[in-house]
Amino acid sequence: KMALEHEQFISKSINDLMDLAIKENDHATRSFLQWYVDEQVEEEASVDRIVNMLKMVGDHGHGIMMID
Repeated sequence: KMALEHEQFISKSINDLMDLAIKENDHATRSFLQWYVDEQVEEEASVDRIVNMLKMVGDHGHGIMMID
């Protein structure tokens, strides 16, 4: 869960930078940041998927091994 919260923090930081670039009409920076926006969407989805799998497994060690 902490990993997901961290990814969400990173996403917010990148989004704040993107908002500033849009406000300043800085098209080069917007273009540069778009890769990071896209990457963070993937990262959040990946971590969220892992968190949900771990919630389903619970404290059962065998289930965690099956995820790996």
